[in-house]
Amino acid sequence: VEPAAVVEIDADTPVKTKTPDQRETTIGPVHALVVLDNKNPTLGDQITLTLTVDSESDVTVTMPDFGDQMGRFNIADYKSTETLRDDGRYEFSQIYTLDLPMSGKLTTPSFLVEFIDNRAESDQRGKIQEILTEAMTFDVASVFADGEVPEELYPLQGEMEELVLPTGEKSKLWLYLCVLAGLIVMAGAVYFVFRRPVPKVVLPPDVVALKALEDMQNRSIPTDPNEIDAWYVRLSGIIRAYIEGRFDIHAPRLTSEEFFELAKKHNEIADDDKILIRRLLENSDRVKFAYFIPSSEESRGLLQDARMFVLNTRLDTEAKGAENA
Repeated sequence: VEPAAVVEIDADTPVKTKTPDQRETTIGPVHALVVLDNKNPTLGDQITLTLTVDSESDVTVTMPDFGDQMGRFNIADYKSTETLRDDGRYEFSQIYTLDLPMSGKLTTPSFLVEFIDNRAESDQRGKIQEILTEAMTFDVASVFADGEVPEELYPLQGEMEELVLPTGEKSKLWLYLCVLAGLIVMAGAVYFVFRRPVPKVVLPPDVVALKALEDMQNRSIPTDPNEIDAWYVRLSGIIRAYIEGRFDIHAPRLTSEEFFELAKKHNEIADDDKILIRRLLENSDRVKFAYFIPSSEESRGLLQDARMFVLNTRLDTEAKGAENA
């Protein structure tokens, strides 16, 4: 019998131990738990952030969009599950494996979960409610124990030779270059003074949106997964551009959830329309990031809902412009 292999461990090498952290939040029939698997990682490690929500069977839960509020964290892996537990409660989970962007103090995102309590005895029955999880602050250690970069990684460079400027008579090339630069400046000035501005026609946001939606309606609903992805991206882009123009929301770089939070604050948007906006943005993100394949009927219905949203929320002046267009 061969002897078992012996693995030697350097006594100076510390053994990493993970110290988890968690936060719990409960509102009515919904309980949310966020678990951070390691609150003392080292830069270069990955952390796992798990959101678990459980609720009673008569409660409709809407989990956050994929990647919502992750900020500077890069998502290395993602998994979601939905199960019915033995105690009759539904359990939803989202598991994120994240890369650490830097050392120092970092904060986990807060997750926003929406739910509708449909229980007969609930005094909030049928209303949309929100539960916001608590963020956790943790320390990311540097890859160097003392935080200082070893000198051997940045060796000293040799002394630079003294810069000696050339002497002698100046070349006439500088004179020619100056004259040429002056001619270019004069030509540019003449162009900007005498050019005729071209009038730009700006269509109302509802006219632009309705024409784009009509073009999508005249085309068949795609069935190929790659084409479905592009189809939903275009639909959400049309609605997002319309909301930005109609309600003066300028947020081209925000995530879907951040954009929805801005739109939700506008009193001019009815609650039913807010639900429609969220469904549009959520479905687009699910198709793009979670590989969700909706049915043609679902896509066609969402397209009709988007058109009704534009018709219901456009200004009277925009409606007249659409009729004259």
